[in-house]
Amino acid sequence: MDLRKVSSAAAALAIVMAARRSAADGGGRLLVYLHAAVKQRALQSALQDALAGVTVTAVGRIGDLDRSLKEGQDAVLSLPMVFAANGLTAKLQGLRQGAPDETYSLVGVNAPPDPAAVTAVGALDLLGRDGTNAFVSGMLGSQPKVERVTKVEDLLPLLQMEVVQAVLMATRFFAEVKGTSQLNLAARELPKRQPLPAVASVGPAGDAVVAAVSKLGGGALKVLGVDSWR
Repeated sequence: MDLRKVSSAAAALAIVMAARRSAADGGGRLLVYLHAAVKQRALQSALQDALAGVTVTAVGRIGDLDRSLKEGQDAVLSLPMVFAANGLTAKLQGLRQGAPDETYSLVGVNAPPDPAAVTAVGALDLLGRDGTNAFVSGMLGSQPKVERVTKVEDLLPLLQMEVVQAVLMATRFFAEVKGTSQLNLAARELPKRQPLPAVASVGPAGDAVVAAVSKLGGGALKVLGVDSWR
């Protein structure tokens, strides 16, 4: 047995464990998987600044979410549909104007799209290929081809390049997307609503992180698309 290798492995393990204890002692780790109208780095910075002592990591791809969960986290901030797909339970639900959910809109050019008529739709990749396809079909009541993107800002080019006939987005994103486009965008609000962002506890410091998030206010809440928690 090579004692030097054993010693090195033990030292490496000690460093990892110490880092995890340090993160927990400092307030825990918060993983954020949420598509916002700002870049992921800006989202992470806004939450990091508002959550003193909590280590915040924001990701925008489903693969990054899966990998980060395996690496260990204390709490996750995401959409309830993401929690359901991963067997997680929300402990803190976001609200806006007292409601725990929000509307989604189908956005096209020149006229509001007909959900039953569109054959190609752009959407944020919330749940991977199969999950996102199912989500879009459930919202529209039809089965169009779905082009998935990982950023809100990437939805508009799909319309500009005529890759799709319409894009699906949370209604709250429409004004900002419309303001950045020279296209004559038109939206049709869909009847089905979806829950707003929520927080789940997944690690030893989860309750502490959930408590910290529950005290967020101002700009940080606005970025998340909520104005209070319950």
